[in-house]
Amino acid sequence: EFQEQRIICPSLGADSIKKASYASALAGLCIFLWVMYYYRMSGVFAVITLVANVIFTLACLVGLEATLTLPGIAGIALTIGMAVDGNIIIFERIREELKKGASNLASVEAGFSRAFWTIVDANVTTLLAGIALLNFGTGPVRGFAVTLIIGVIATVYTSYFVSKIFFDYYMTKNKGKSLSI
Repeated sequence: EFQEQRIICPSLGADSIKKASYASALAGLCIFLWVMYYYRMSGVFAVITLVANVIFTLACLVGLEATLTLPGIAGIALTIGMAVDGNIIIFERIREELKKGASNLASVEAGFSRAFWTIVDANVTTLLAGIALLNFGTGPVRGFAVTLIIGVIATVYTSYFVSKIFFDYYMTKNKGKSLSI
């Protein structure tokens, strides 16, 4: 028995996507500014890895010829939040090591090694939820799930591995004398 039908014109959908894109960009900018303010040079590294995360996610979506919809934009916004969380975990672990009196180099190494499994654990649970949404969802939910799954994989890669490359370069360049975190 047919009970309800809703018709949305293309301009309304386009307007919603435009507004969601603007809101996501504004929220991302606020996050970027806060992270750079709070973590200084390490925050700059985090922002670079966040941008790389979004680029990797969008590149995968382009490779899959996926259409970026409103739920997909929400998936990218959630991905940015997860990626920021990964960077914060690493930075706080490094700070813990510095408070214990470890050298800058030892603090960075210990911070990354101690944060790895926490980051993996947090993202695996989200990945499993994304897989469940992909298998049991329909339409927009599946679009969100695809974006979320790609974003989670990009998050683990950028938060840990790309960030570590920046820290290794920075610590090698200044010979471990300073650490801006």
